[in-house]
Amino acid sequence: MSTPTITDTALEVGFNKMKSRSVRCMKFFLTLFNIICIIFGLILMAVCVINMRDKKSQPEQQSALSRGVLSFLLTIGLALVITAILGCIGALREHLKTLYVHAGFFIFLVSVELIVGVGGAVLSAWVGGGSELRVQFYRNTTIDDETAKYHSFWDDLQSDNQCCGVDGPQDYAIIHRDIPASCCARAHPLREGGARRHLHANCLTDRSYYMRGCEEALRQKKAFKGNIFISTGIIFALIEVLCIVLAIWMARTVRSERRKLQANLQAHFET
Repeated sequence: MSTPTITDTALEVGFNKMKSRSVRCMKFFLTLFNIICIIFGLILMAVCVINMRDKKSQPEQQSALSRGVLSFLLTIGLALVITAILGCIGALREHLKTLYVHAGFFIFLVSVELIVGVGGAVLSAWVGGGSELRVQFYRNTTIDDETAKYHSFWDDLQSDNQCCGVDGPQDYAIIHRDIPASCCARAHPLREGGARRHLHANCLTDRSYYMRGCEEALRQKKAFKGNIFISTGIIFALIEVLCIVLAIWMARTVRSERRKLQANLQAHFET
């Protein structure tokens, strides 16, 4: 008499009935974390696309470094979404190969993020934006051609960041220029006219213009954005690490339980 064989269908039915609680928990949390990664990746891609559009409309504020950073973040967001979708499929279907591929992709992403993060921190520590800002300031106040373009850029910069000059309002005294209305909180929002000139004159008389330099203001703004970016990156790096651990753990657990079930069923059929 031949020994009965266990079909894959019978094995799958038996495994679903005897599935342990740990596998169900790992499936739930792995799917949940991957959904969070999908949402974060989509938000990251949307933010990058919006910033790219804004910078295209303002080419004077665009640099090769900023374009490279946005392109990198857009690529990371896309890779994160694809990897997280693979993780959801592998978790829901309990497909071992998909789970291992998902873990491998996340290991690669975490490694790239770590390398780029450390490199970006070192680069930002060595390279400052003060010299470029100073060039823009003197270009704004000394070049006659395209004056409206550079005045508009610098006026918007001072008004938006509530600053004046590079190091402070004394920069205008150095180049023998009057402090512009964009350094005055009440005068700049008004259109050209008598009211604006009156408020501007009172601002200069009362010395109520912004005292902080734009270099300091932009440095503080950059540090604030950097802290948010670093904190968010650390949180989602931890989520990615959790996804890696859960995917590998779930794959090993599922494989182990399937082997145990197969051995039990084989022994049952043989008896």
